[in-house]
Amino acid sequence: MLMKVADFGLNKLIDVGSSSLPTANLKGIFGYMPPEYAYGNVSPKIDVYAFGVVLYELISAKEALIRGGVTGAELKGLVSLFDEVFDQQDPTEGLKKLVDPRLGDNYPIDSVCKMAQLARACTESDPQQRPNMISVVVTLTALTSTTEDWDIASIIENPNHANLMSGK
Repeated sequence: MLMKVADFGLNKLIDVGSSSLPTANLKGIFGYMPPEYAYGNVSPKIDVYAFGVVLYELISAKEALIRGGVTGAELKGLVSLFDEVFDQQDPTEGLKKLVDPRLGDNYPIDSVCKMAQLARACTESDPQQRPNMISVVVTLTALTSTTEDWDIASIIENPNHANLMSGK
């Protein structure tokens, strides 16, 4: 399997925003890297962004970068494709068009919507608005449970919910 993102988990060993960080040592593939990466800003939220892209890939069975345009030379990010759908008044129909066509109609659209909402939270352009990974794990756990009544915003906005659910 091709590594999509280098081990950014090691970034916690350095000061966040340190100007002495040699960013040339950080590696990743375009499409998985968040906007702040272009400026050399490093934080654990880089991992969260890349994970959100992977969630979008799981939903759509598309690569992080999609070739398009008349000549096929134009690249479009999967994040922007999903952002366009979320900008619609009712994103559900747009999401149905992005779901892996091999699934046919054999999937619960409400679960797809929740997974896409989580991916969207992970790929927020502002890293401070992205959840931490424990919140992502708790949200995924809630999604796989039989409970239908959960709210992604409450888990992401209140880290104490994630701490309670993880036993901290």
